[in-house]
Amino acid sequence: MKKFLLSVLVLAVALFAAEKVYLAPVGLTGMHGDYAVASSKLMKAYIEDDGRYILVVGSAEDGVTADNQAAVRQKATEKGCSKYIIAEFTRLGENVIMSFKLYSVDKDAPIWDDRLKARNPDDFDPIIQRVARNIGTKNKAVDDTDIYSVTEQETKTPKRKGVNSYIGMSVGGLMAFQPEFDVYAGLDFYLMYDAQVILFGIDWDIYGLGDDSKLGYMDIAISAYYPFGTKAITPFLGGGLAYSHTEYQSDIPLEYRSTNYNYSFYDNDEEFEDGSSGLTGFIGGGVMFNRSSRVMFIAQAKYMINFYKNDVFDYEKMDDGRVQITSKDHAVQGFVFNVGIGYGF
Repeated sequence: MKKFLLSVLVLAVALFAAEKVYLAPVGLTGMHGDYAVASSKLMKAYIEDDGRYILVVGSAEDGVTADNQAAVRQKATEKGCSKYIIAEFTRLGENVIMSFKLYSVDKDAPIWDDRLKARNPDDFDPIIQRVARNIGTKNKAVDDTDIYSVTEQETKTPKRKGVNSYIGMSVGGLMAFQPEFDVYAGLDFYLMYDAQVILFGIDWDIYGLGDDSKLGYMDIAISAYYPFGTKAITPFLGGGLAYSHTEYQSDIPLEYRSTNYNYSFYDNDEEFEDGSSGLTGFIGGGVMFNRSSRVMFIAQAKYMINFYKNDVFDYEKMDDGRVQITSKDHAVQGFVFNVGIGYGF
């Protein structure tokens, strides 16, 4: 019995704390009247679920319409409401402009308003949910930076829906820690598919550009990244695998090119160059800029390591003046960083 009384008391306090808001009959232009009834029921359910307001839904018996603000205000006052909502839906071609205004009974100007565009009736439910969640706050119903919102504000540039893939190029470098510390310039050509909740990529990378570069690296990579949100500026994290080919030219002076105390000298640089192929793994992330546009910018950083090794030659001058050349396997690894641009299609 005590628990029941406590529950009743809590409910009574909650009902007393929430403001009563009057919803005038929804005004429709070019639409069937059933949409007004259904929308009013959804508004009441979602607004009362939020808990800030108790919605008193107007009906035809109230004798007021959305285009008569004075009558709506009077009816809201009669019903003991401190605020009232005027909602109007206007069909323009295949789209419906949905206008929502929240008034205080003691003010002529709205204290909150928003106007959104529904592409089809399926948009009504998410629009009304967002209006119910944000009405009376400092926020609008739709976040303008959310590029995958199912709705659009009439006065805003339409958000991207058809662009899901990018083709682009970036420039950057490989900061190798193995076999020795050095930075090698490179290019990355990529194709990226944006599936909203995940990013898939196919890349062709080449690093070690330049005649004086000791390292040559090239791969074909596949990757998957998790984007943190659907904003126009979106950070992401993930990784992938690549099939790569690496060539490393060991720096052995001409006069020391003998092996294992062998005094036969080598004039051919290829004697100390090793090429190997295999799998490469990498993890990292980056940031997409202007994701809502046909032209997208991207900045990335990742750590890569070869799952295979290259022979790296070294030399040591002995006490007797002779030179010993040795080789050791190293897995090329280091940071890759690049910035680039992509075109959406």
